[in-house]
Amino acid sequence: MTTEPVVYKDIITFTHQPTGHTAIFPATLKSFSDNHTPSFQKQYGGDAMDPTIVLSSTDRKISFSFTVLSDSLQEARFNTQTVNGLIQMLYPLLGDDGVIIGNPYINIHVMSLANSAIDTEGILCIVDNINYSMNLDEGVINHEGGELHPISLEISISATAILERGALDDTFLPRNYPSYVGD
Repeated sequence: MTTEPVVYKDIITFTHQPTGHTAIFPATLKSFSDNHTPSFQKQYGGDAMDPTIVLSSTDRKISFSFTVLSDSLQEARFNTQTVNGLIQMLYPLLGDDGVIIGNPYINIHVMSLANSAIDTEGILCIVDNINYSMNLDEGVINHEGGELHPISLEISISATAILERGALDDTFLPRNYPSYVGD
């Protein structure tokens, strides 16, 4: 009996900025949203009845979900370790004295769906939430000694984008920000 290899549609990559460690998931993207929320302040001056509207900030939040499938014990172990590594990236990097030496900034690359202001290889974020669940209805891979891994993992991420500015940029936001397609 021969089995077909699992074919993945998407590769989703997380890179921890302070360490350069990566978590790479061969996965199937289920959903993606990119929300931009401007905040304004009203200013009244002198005897003006109508306010002057001033932009105070624009927040960008991305959220997406994906499925990770395992078809062997080795692949299931890898996927479990990758999820654990991703969760570890949520914490700051501490020095030997317990002082924070690196913030938990993560570059998220979901194909071409989320790009930063300075490149098309993902977007720098603070992850607000990671939710992962094991879809036990699809089965498990078990091994001697009680080791048990799900065949299917469902992972949902929500994150706040951090606006990066290049040192030599002469415009506030380059033409590719935000970009959903190349050039």
